[in-house]
Amino acid sequence: MPRAPAPTTRRHKPRRPLNRGLILDRAVALIEDAGPDALSMRRLGSSLGVEAMAIYHHFAGRGELLSAIGDRLLEPLHDLEFGDDWREACRRFAIALRDVAVAQPATFQLLGLQPLDTPRSLGPVERLLQVLVADGFTPAAALAVYRATVSYARGYALAEATGFTVDASTPDGRRRLAGLPRRDFPILAGRARELAALDADASFELGLQALLGGFADPNAAERARGTRRGNVPLPSDRPG
Repeated sequence: MPRAPAPTTRRHKPRRPLNRGLILDRAVALIEDAGPDALSMRRLGSSLGVEAMAIYHHFAGRGELLSAIGDRLLEPLHDLEFGDDWREACRRFAIALRDVAVAQPATFQLLGLQPLDTPRSLGPVERLLQVLVADGFTPAAALAVYRATVSYARGYALAEATGFTVDASTPDGRRRLAGLPRRDFPILAGRARELAALDADASFELGLQALLGGFADPNAAERARGTRRGNVPLPSDRPG
């Protein structure tokens, strides 16, 4: 009798030709569906219907893939209109960064502590620094303001994604606060209802206003530091 043909293993074909954009979109979807720790080349390949090795034709490794996901994550920042006022520009940058985290919290948890310093990701940063410098800041002072602003927005967004230390806006949060001994925690335990009025949006805006309002003259800190160290005065300090 003729020998039956050997069974063949069927492989799922990708729905459309594999490219970087498709891989990045699927990677973000995988992270959001299964959590920050879910991303691997094998799982990503499986979700695309290909072997993991096929992804290496587009990305040299996981590090390059993560960097590209970071660029994709920050795409909304490229559409920002900063205007001429430096405080409003910083405010818009911070709000847009938090919006990115709210829209894709798992991906932001995975990448939120990474530098995100590719040329693509730094494009909006350069534009924000230009607004600050045009408004009279030295480049170094502008960078300091940017660092403080983005650190606040990143930290707040990560805390929002993972859980605030104190959050009275949810029933569970109020229950935990109410369980504290009132003698030792008269505000946290005794005024949970009042604390509940401060939701995540209001808290973010309040902190951002306090931060930006404190930057009355960041160049003054540089001048003081330069005087203590005997440094050459900054260009903005020189007469003429």
